[in-house]
Amino acid sequence: MMGYIPNKLACFNEVGMGKRTKNEGKSMITSKMFRPTVLFNRAKQIYRTEGLTPLLRQVLQFLKPFQYRTHYLYETNIPEAFKGKTEAECMPRIQNFTFRIVATNEEADELEAEGHEFRSQISNSRQNLDKGAVAFCTFIDKELAHIGWLAMTEEAKKMFDILPYKIDFAKNEVHTGGVWTNPKYRRLRLETHCSFKRLQFLNERHIVTGKYAIAKSNVAPQGGPVRFGDRTYAEGRYLRILWWKSWKEKLLPPERTTQ
Repeated sequence: MMGYIPNKLACFNEVGMGKRTKNEGKSMITSKMFRPTVLFNRAKQIYRTEGLTPLLRQVLQFLKPFQYRTHYLYETNIPEAFKGKTEAECMPRIQNFTFRIVATNEEADELEAEGHEFRSQISNSRQNLDKGAVAFCTFIDKELAHIGWLAMTEEAKKMFDILPYKIDFAKNEVHTGGVWTNPKYRRLRLETHCSFKRLQFLNERHIVTGKYAIAKSNVAPQGGPVRFGDRTYAEGRYLRILWWKSWKEKLLPPERTTQ
């Protein structure tokens, strides 16, 4: 169970998506709300961890006056996905690592005091935690190797996912997203292990459903939902022309699953 954002800058630049209208299973949302400080901090993180070329590539993508992206929307049945899973089958391909769950700013401060990277690597970590987000972190030699966020509230979701698909937090639904792996530690199954720990965390708290989005063009991570039996319940289309934005959803048949 995971959540991916197609543009590393775009995933942090907008919050709140305006008024929603519904028409035969579709919704449209427009907004002009931006978070320049968060965007700047995210750009610094890309430069620090991946270098100048990836940063320039993302900036050019972000500055395009026209953007059109299609996303698959997934939902996870938490009890079913967790049933029969063991941590042993989801372990990373590395032995010396530290896994931590960070749910409060006090816990984040403890990490920093122990010498683990957290605040210096995570844009707006304090605000994320204050708004109800939970971070699932993997450290290697105290360096942040992987992080995945869990949003327990609508305000927390807006901090790291601009897509306005419906999540009913009042009915035990949550959002997963903000997944990032340090380029130095990719292909070590860090995300697989982190996904298992999120499932365990949610199952213990009797959370029923998790939801997230993956860009249709982002083929590589689409194998992840298969491992946990996630269902593709809708297809969302995001359109941006200059400052105007639109979002539409098309519900898929109940039997539709990721192949």
